[in-house]
Amino acid sequence: MSNSNEGPNRIDYQETPDVTEVHAAVQREKPEPSAEVTPMPLWLTAVCGVALVWAGVYFGVFNGGLSGNVYNEYESSPAVLFPLPEKAGANAGPAEAQLSLAQQGKVVYGQVCFACHQLNGLGLPGQFPNLAGSDIVQGGEKRLLAIVLKGLGGPITVDGKPFSTTQVMPAWEAQLSPKKIAAVLSYVRQEWGNKAGEISEAKVLAAKKEFAGQTAAWTEAGLSAIPADANFPGEAPAPNAAPAAGAAPAPAAGGSAAAPAAPGTAAAAAPAAGGAASPDVLARGKMRYMTICIACHQPTGMGLPMVFPSLVKSPYVNGPTERFAAIILKGNIGAFTVDGKPFNNVMPPQEAVLRDEDISAVMTFVRSNFGNTSGPVTPDVVTAARKKFADRKTSWTQPELDAWK
Repeated sequence: MSNSNEGPNRIDYQETPDVTEVHAAVQREKPEPSAEVTPMPLWLTAVCGVALVWAGVYFGVFNGGLSGNVYNEYESSPAVLFPLPEKAGANAGPAEAQLSLAQQGKVVYGQVCFACHQLNGLGLPGQFPNLAGSDIVQGGEKRLLAIVLKGLGGPITVDGKPFSTTQVMPAWEAQLSPKKIAAVLSYVRQEWGNKAGEISEAKVLAAKKEFAGQTAAWTEAGLSAIPADANFPGEAPAPNAAPAAGAAPAPAAGGSAAAPAAPGTAAAAAPAAGGAASPDVLARGKMRYMTICIACHQPTGMGLPMVFPSLVKSPYVNGPTERFAAIILKGNIGAFTVDGKPFNNVMPPQEAVLRDEDISAVMTFVRSNFGNTSGPVTPDVVTAARKKFADRKTSWTQPELDAWK
């Protein structure tokens, strides 16, 4: 009978002089578990790093200002990575050509301004001033342009609220083109209830020339040297926009060039000559309406109940063109009743904001839309009204307008 302690099935841990059996027993044992860390390969680390950098750059270029109003990635800054395809000889794409200056400015605002001043223009209390309702934004063009071009540092008070600007507003003169500065300022001056006029590219160029010697960011004390209502001269008017000094008065709408009507006469207040307005005039009027008038009178022309009156079949819109022009030029104030509905608010004067061609265009657009069927208005009507009421310093009241002859 064989010994069970010998042979290939013997117990491993019993002593044996046979080295072969000892080695066989060791090889049959499982290795002890160990806690070890295997490093990521260098090539995979490099791939992940490149992917993160690319994702960051792509997001920075195509974020659209994180604005819900930007649906087209090419309204961001794609030219940084991918130059936009352009037709030979074309300087602007069709989308840009169709946008008003303020609409272009909305895109710029979403790219560079919203982080500090917020999408609602209210800024951050104590840090970044509000643009909505700001006296600086709606004041003189020179002071506003000076700030944007050269930047602003130090404490400042806006609308009676102090802002301790430990974070300096950067100078945008070298970052943004004059056209973009004009666009974004036109946008903020007409958004969030602001009712100031556009700032043209020519005025930005004039400001750059005037403040060329300013090398540091402005302080509140430095800005105080610029009058709060200082503006740059407007662009040269069209040949028929305003009569030369000493020239004969412009003929009233519908009047004869050989027999100009005196201001205040029935001929001067008569509607423009019959006939449909040209598409160009209507397009221009619509653009001005959508950038200046829409906030109060709404896209439908229905206004806001108890606040801003309706333009739909309004007697002030469809009545004497001289009166309509006078309202736009000088504004109106106080309680108003239109179509039996009471309103009590202020319409700001637009005589320093819009040229005669713009006012006549928006008058023509309003008189041809919202259910109105009145005739077009020529710039001559506005020019005559501007001259006639040049000395008036106050806005109109309803009794004055209702007594119009």
